[in-house]
Amino acid sequence: MTRAHPRRYPRLDVRVLTNYTTDKDWSRCVATSLGGGGLFLGDVVCLEPGKEISVRFRPAKHLPVIEAQACVRSTKTGLGAGVEFTSIDAEDRLRLLRLIHKNTGNDRTRQRAALATQFQHEDCYSLAFSCDLSLCGMFVETSQPLPVGCSLKVRFSLDQMDRVVTTTAHVDYHLKKLGMGILFDDMPPEHRQAIQEYVENHQELFTIKPATESRVA
Repeated sequence: MTRAHPRRYPRLDVRVLTNYTTDKDWSRCVATSLGGGGLFLGDVVCLEPGKEISVRFRPAKHLPVIEAQACVRSTKTGLGAGVEFTSIDAEDRLRLLRLIHKNTGNDRTRQRAALATQFQHEDCYSLAFSCDLSLCGMFVETSQPLPVGCSLKVRFSLDQMDRVVTTTAHVDYHLKKLGMGILFDDMPPEHRQAIQEYVENHQELFTIKPATESRVA
């Protein structure tokens, strides 16, 4: 088993039929996790870390089929493989992110919605709720997102008030009427460790009821 890479984008537990190929012949499996950055392909074989593949799937009945290039980043014996998109249409990625937030935005039992985030840009301070915290970044719920690529300072508390994380970050993407995804830049090791412990301790609260199985056209 290889260790999974830190998540850059939010994810959703699903059951989506997915076609994949490493050469000419296509195989079919069920993706059990869907994110803006990739998929977790369940019950697949002969996919080793570093393997380049093509994937084709329909994330929901009302959405078009998405085709993307991907790379296997991690494997879990008996479970499957985590793949990261290496080439995907920008609009397709936004479709995935909108779908994920639509299916998770109203679930207030999830620990991810409990973080209050203060961010600063050019001496302007704002306070917002954040969700889907990971070692790579977070999604910030705000009606006034900063421009993509913009640098900012972020400050937030974890489950204990004495564990305050402060770091620089930049805006990676927007979701209309929802907020912005930000990526952390330089972060002190002790703050990374605090986030790692927080995510591990609350991992069980990230479980979402699997979506209805969606078939690939």
